[in-house]
Amino acid sequence: MPGTSGIDFVAYDKEGGVALLAEAKSTRGTSEIWAARLRQNMLSHGTLPGAKPFLIATPERIYLWKQQASGLPEAPPEYSADAQKVLEPYFAKLRQEPSKIGPEAFDFLVLTWLVDVARSGQNGSRKDPSSDLLSELSGTLRQTRIEMYPVQ
Repeated sequence: MPGTSGIDFVAYDKEGGVALLAEAKSTRGTSEIWAARLRQNMLSHGTLPGAKPFLIATPERIYLWKQQASGLPEAPPEYSADAQKVLEPYFAKLRQEPSKIGPEAFDFLVLTWLVDVARSGQNGSRKDPSSDLLSELSGTLRQTRIEMYPVQ
């Protein structure tokens, strides 16, 4: 996908259109302000198309923007969730500690989670099934195909 060199994952709908763009960062100590600045930077450098839903996953937090065309570049995420709760089964399966996971392992973990959400229509978490972020993501990813883009 041209112009997405900073994107780690793209979810395509049945017609081949982009349903979601996602970025996995093994960064710790993030906040909604940090996430908004990362998104704004990606928008300003043209690595993130403006009108597509966008997700940033870190070992501690998951941030999601619906990315409607009228959204401001500096807008905080519309949804945020505790990644340790949401991704707990995936950390356990990979035998990884959230505080020690490296970039490559975290990318694989996020890819596995996104694929599971796309296939099952579920959020992958038994601890927080009512989360607005996870409900939104589940609807967005239903029946999509997830592709991982190589780090450049």
